[in-house]
Amino acid sequence: MIEAIIVEDEQSSMEYLTSILNRNHKKIKILGWATNANDAVALIKKKNPELVFLDIQLSSGSGFDVLDQLQSEMTFEVIFTTGFLDYKEKAMDYFAFYYLNKPIHEVQLTKVLDMYELKRSAFDRRKYEAFKLQLENKHQSITIYEKGEYTTIRISNILYCEAAGSYTNIRLRNNRELLFSKNLKSLETMVEHSDFFRVHRSYLVNLRNVKEFTPDGIMIMIDNKEIVTSSRNRKKVIDFLKLYNSKKH
Repeated sequence: MIEAIIVEDEQSSMEYLTSILNRNHKKIKILGWATNANDAVALIKKKNPELVFLDIQLSSGSGFDVLDQLQSEMTFEVIFTTGFLDYKEKAMDYFAFYYLNKPIHEVQLTKVLDMYELKRSAFDRRKYEAFKLQLENKHQSITIYEKGEYTTIRISNILYCEAAGSYTNIRLRNNRELLFSKNLKSLETMVEHSDFFRVHRSYLVNLRNVKEFTPDGIMIMIDNKEIVTSSRNRKKVIDFLKLYNSKKH
Protein backbone atom coordinates (compact mmCIF):
# COMPACT_ATOMS: atom_id res chain seq x y z
CA MET A 1 0.00 0.00 0.00
CA ILE A 2 1.28 3.47 -0.94
CA GLU A 3 0.12 6.14 1.51
CA ALA A 4 -0.50 9.51 -0.13
CA ILE A 5 -1.72 13.05 0.52
CA ILE A 6 -3.40 15.41 -1.93
CA VAL A 7 -2.59 19.14 -1.82
CA GLU A 8 -5.22 20.84 -3.96
CA ASP A 9 -7.29 23.99 -3.37
CA GLU A 10 -10.22 22.99 -5.58
CA GLN A 11 -12.51 20.42 -4.01
CA SER A 12 -13.82 19.22 -7.38
CA SER A 13 -10.27 18.53 -8.60
CA MET A 14 -9.42 16.71 -5.37
CA GLU A 15 -12.57 14.58 -5.61
CA TYR A 16 -11.91 13.78 -9.27
CA LEU A 17 -8.33 12.65 -8.59
CA THR A 18 -9.50 10.62 -5.58
CA SER A 19 -12.20 8.90 -7.64
CA ILE A 20 -9.70 7.86 -10.33
CA LEU A 21 -7.31 6.53 -7.70
CA ASN A 22 -10.05 4.61 -5.90
CA ARG A 23 -11.30 3.13 -9.15
CA ASN A 24 -8.06 2.15 -10.86
CA HIS A 25 -5.21 2.37 -8.36
CA LYS A 26 -6.22 0.57 -5.21
CA LYS A 27 -2.61 0.44 -3.99
CA ILE A 28 -2.84 4.19 -3.30
CA LYS A 29 -4.35 5.05 0.08
CA ILE A 30 -5.25 8.73 0.54
CA LEU A 31 -4.45 9.85 4.09
CA GLY A 32 -5.75 13.40 3.83
CA TRP A 33 -6.26 16.56 1.82
CA ALA A 34 -4.91 20.08 2.32
CA THR A 35 -5.90 23.26 0.46
CA ASN A 36 -3.06 25.65 1.33
CA ALA A 37 0.68 25.59 1.95
CA ASN A 38 0.67 25.81 5.76
CA ASP A 39 -1.97 23.11 6.21
CA ALA A 40 -0.14 20.91 3.71
CA VAL A 41 3.13 21.20 5.66
CA ALA A 42 1.36 20.33 8.92
CA LEU A 43 -0.45 17.37 7.34
CA ILE A 44 2.71 15.96 5.75
CA LYS A 45 4.60 16.19 9.05
CA LYS A 46 1.73 14.49 10.89
CA LYS A 47 0.97 11.71 8.40
CA ASN A 48 4.45 11.07 6.95
CA PRO A 49 3.18 9.96 3.51
CA GLU A 50 5.18 8.14 0.87
CA LEU A 51 3.68 10.19 -1.95
CA VAL A 52 2.28 13.73 -2.26
CA PHE A 53 0.09 14.93 -5.14
CA LEU A 54 1.02 18.61 -5.08
CA ASP A 55 -0.83 21.37 -6.91
CA ILE A 56 1.66 24.08 -7.88
CA GLN A 57 -0.85 26.93 -7.96
CA LEU A 58 -2.75 27.23 -4.67
CA SER A 59 -5.11 30.05 -3.70
CA SER A 60 -2.96 30.60 -0.59
CA GLY A 61 0.72 30.03 -1.29
CA SER A 62 2.05 27.52 -3.80
CA GLY A 63 3.28 23.99 -3.99
CA PHE A 64 6.81 25.37 -4.00
CA ASP A 65 6.09 27.06 -0.64
CA VAL A 66 5.22 23.64 0.78
CA LEU A 67 8.54 22.13 -0.32
CA ASP A 68 10.51 25.17 0.82
CA GLN A 69 9.07 24.94 4.34
CA LEU A 70 9.82 21.25 4.71
CA GLN A 71 13.53 21.61 3.92
CA SER A 72 15.27 18.36 4.99
CA GLU A 73 12.06 16.60 6.04
CA MET A 74 11.35 15.35 2.52
CA THR A 75 11.25 11.56 2.76
CA PHE A 76 8.35 11.41 0.30
CA GLU A 77 8.11 11.66 -3.48
CA VAL A 78 6.12 14.39 -5.24
CA ILE A 79 3.79 14.23 -8.23
CA PHE A 80 3.12 17.81 -9.28
CA THR A 81 -0.31 18.66 -10.67
CA THR A 82 -0.22 21.67 -12.93
CA GLY A 83 -1.97 23.70 -15.58
CA PHE A 84 1.37 24.86 -17.03
CA LEU A 85 1.74 24.54 -20.78
CA ASP A 86 4.89 26.60 -21.11
CA TYR A 87 8.51 26.92 -20.09
CA LYS A 88 7.86 25.43 -16.63
CA GLU A 89 6.54 22.21 -18.13
CA LYS A 90 9.65 21.93 -20.32
CA ALA A 91 11.78 22.46 -17.23
CA MET A 92 9.87 19.70 -15.46
CA ASP A 93 10.54 17.38 -18.39
CA TYR A 94 14.22 18.25 -18.35
CA PHE A 95 14.60 17.64 -14.61
CA ALA A 96 12.50 14.44 -14.90
CA PHE A 97 9.94 15.33 -12.26
CA TYR A 98 6.71 13.41 -12.01
CA TYR A 99 3.85 15.68 -13.04
CA LEU A 100 0.26 15.60 -14.26
CA ASN A 101 -1.30 18.20 -16.50
CA LYS A 102 -4.79 19.38 -15.62
CA PRO A 103 -7.34 18.22 -16.44
CA ILE A 104 -5.85 14.91 -15.35
CA HIS A 105 -6.43 11.97 -17.69
CA GLU A 106 -6.50 8.39 -16.45
CA VAL A 107 -3.93 7.19 -19.00
CA GLN A 108 -1.51 9.93 -17.93
CA LEU A 109 -2.02 9.13 -14.26
CA THR A 110 -1.41 5.42 -14.84
CA LYS A 111 1.81 6.14 -16.73
CA VAL A 112 3.17 8.40 -13.97
CA LEU A 113 2.26 5.98 -11.17
CA ASP A 114 3.82 3.07 -13.05
CA MET A 115 7.07 5.05 -13.35
CA TYR A 116 6.95 5.89 -9.65
CA GLU A 117 6.37 2.27 -8.62
CA LEU A 118 9.40 1.19 -10.61
CA LYS A 119 11.66 3.66 -8.80
CA ARG A 120 10.01 4.24 -5.41
CA SER A 121 12.27 7.26 -4.97
CA ALA A 122 12.19 10.13 -2.50
CA PHE A 123 12.13 13.75 -3.66
CA ASP A 124 15.56 15.04 -4.71
CA ARG A 125 16.16 18.31 -2.91
CA ARG A 126 19.26 19.24 -4.95
CA LYS A 127 17.39 18.71 -8.19
CA TYR A 128 14.51 20.84 -6.90
CA GLU A 129 16.83 23.73 -6.00
CA ALA A 130 18.39 23.59 -9.48
CA PHE A 131 14.91 23.51 -11.04
CA LYS A 132 13.80 26.60 -9.10
CA LEU A 133 16.98 28.44 -10.03
CA GLN A 134 16.36 27.74 -13.70
CA LEU A 135 12.77 29.01 -13.45
CA GLU A 136 13.90 32.18 -11.71
CA ASN A 137 16.63 32.81 -14.32
CA LYS A 138 14.62 32.03 -17.44
CA HIS A 139 16.45 33.34 -20.54
CA GLN A 140 19.47 34.17 -18.36
CA SER A 141 20.92 30.80 -17.40
CA ILE A 142 20.47 27.07 -17.82
CA THR A 143 21.26 24.28 -15.39
CA ILE A 144 22.86 21.02 -16.48
CA TYR A 145 23.67 17.82 -14.59
CA GLU A 146 27.39 17.14 -14.91
CA LYS A 147 29.57 14.67 -13.02
CA GLY A 148 27.01 14.15 -10.27
CA GLU A 149 26.37 17.87 -9.75
CA TYR A 150 24.03 20.54 -11.10
CA THR A 151 25.95 23.30 -12.86
CA THR A 152 24.37 26.66 -13.70
CA ILE A 153 25.64 28.37 -16.86
CA ARG A 154 24.89 31.94 -17.86
CA ILE A 155 23.50 31.88 -21.39
CA SER A 156 25.61 34.91 -22.36
CA ASN A 157 28.75 32.86 -21.63
CA ILE A 158 27.90 30.16 -24.17
CA LEU A 159 29.70 30.48 -27.52
CA TYR A 160 28.14 27.52 -29.27
CA CYS A 161 26.86 24.00 -28.68
CA GLU A 162 27.96 21.07 -30.81
CA ALA A 163 26.15 17.75 -31.21
CA ALA A 164 28.15 14.70 -30.14
CA GLY A 165 25.80 11.79 -30.79
CA SER A 166 23.34 11.62 -27.91
CA TYR A 167 25.48 14.16 -26.01
CA THR A 168 26.25 17.86 -26.54
CA ASN A 169 29.52 19.76 -26.14
CA ILE A 170 28.95 23.25 -24.71
CA ARG A 171 31.75 25.71 -25.45
CA LEU A 172 32.03 28.68 -23.06
CA ARG A 173 33.72 32.08 -23.36
CA ASN A 174 36.43 31.15 -20.82
CA ASN A 175 37.57 28.29 -23.12
CA ARG A 176 35.92 25.79 -20.84
CA GLU A 177 33.99 22.94 -22.44
CA LEU A 178 31.21 20.97 -20.79
CA LEU A 179 29.78 17.65 -21.90
CA PHE A 180 26.00 17.68 -21.54
CA SER A 181 24.37 14.26 -21.27
CA LYS A 182 21.45 15.12 -23.58
CA ASN A 183 21.25 15.74 -27.31
CA LEU A 184 21.43 19.11 -29.03
CA LYS A 185 17.67 19.27 -29.59
CA SER A 186 17.10 19.00 -25.83
CA LEU A 187 19.51 21.85 -25.20
CA GLU A 188 17.91 23.96 -27.94
CA THR A 189 14.55 23.53 -26.22
CA MET A 190 16.04 24.58 -22.88
CA VAL A 191 17.70 27.72 -24.23
CA GLU A 192 14.76 29.13 -26.25
CA HIS A 193 16.61 32.41 -26.47
CA SER A 194 16.62 35.06 -29.20
CA ASP A 195 20.43 35.12 -29.29
CA PHE A 196 20.64 31.47 -30.38
CA PHE A 197 20.19 29.97 -33.82
CA ARG A 198 20.50 26.42 -35.16
CA VAL A 199 22.89 27.07 -38.08
CA HIS A 200 23.49 23.40 -38.80
CA ARG A 201 22.09 20.09 -37.62
CA SER A 202 25.19 19.82 -35.43
CA TYR A 203 25.54 23.40 -34.16
CA LEU A 204 23.54 25.81 -32.05
CA VAL A 205 25.24 29.23 -32.05
CA ASN A 206 25.04 32.23 -29.74
CA LEU A 207 24.87 35.12 -32.25
CA ARG A 208 26.31 37.55 -29.69
CA ASN A 209 29.57 35.67 -30.00
CA VAL A 210 29.88 35.66 -33.81
CA LYS A 211 32.88 37.64 -35.04
CA GLU A 212 32.35 37.30 -38.79
CA PHE A 213 30.06 35.66 -41.31
CA THR A 214 31.79 35.03 -44.65
CA PRO A 215 30.13 35.13 -48.10
CA ASP A 216 30.61 31.37 -48.46
CA GLY A 217 28.60 30.67 -45.31
CA ILE A 218 31.27 30.24 -42.67
CA MET A 219 30.50 31.62 -39.23
CA ILE A 220 33.65 32.65 -37.34
CA MET A 221 33.21 32.78 -33.58
CA ILE A 222 35.14 35.03 -31.19
CA ASP A 223 37.36 32.06 -30.25
CA ASN A 224 38.15 31.72 -34.01
CA LYS A 225 36.17 28.51 -34.32
CA GLU A 226 34.85 28.22 -37.89
CA ILE A 227 31.35 26.79 -38.22
CA VAL A 228 30.05 25.96 -41.67
CA THR A 229 26.34 26.72 -41.96
CA SER A 230 24.26 24.21 -43.86
CA SER A 231 23.29 25.24 -47.41
CA ARG A 232 19.67 24.60 -46.50
CA ASN A 233 19.85 27.03 -43.57
CA ARG A 234 22.21 29.61 -45.07
CA LYS A 235 19.58 32.09 -46.26
CA LYS A 236 17.77 31.80 -42.92
CA VAL A 237 21.05 32.45 -41.10
CA ILE A 238 21.74 35.57 -43.22
CA ASP A 239 18.22 36.90 -42.70
CA PHE A 240 18.39 36.13 -39.00
CA LEU A 241 21.76 37.87 -38.59
CA LYS A 242 20.44 40.96 -40.40
CA LEU A 243 17.39 41.04 -38.15
CA TYR A 244 19.48 40.39 -35.07
CA ASN A 245 22.03 43.11 -35.91
CA SER A 246 19.28 45.63 -36.62
CA LYS A 247 17.85 44.99 -33.16
CA LYS A 248 21.21 45.69 -31.55
CA HIS A 249 21.53 49.14 -33.16
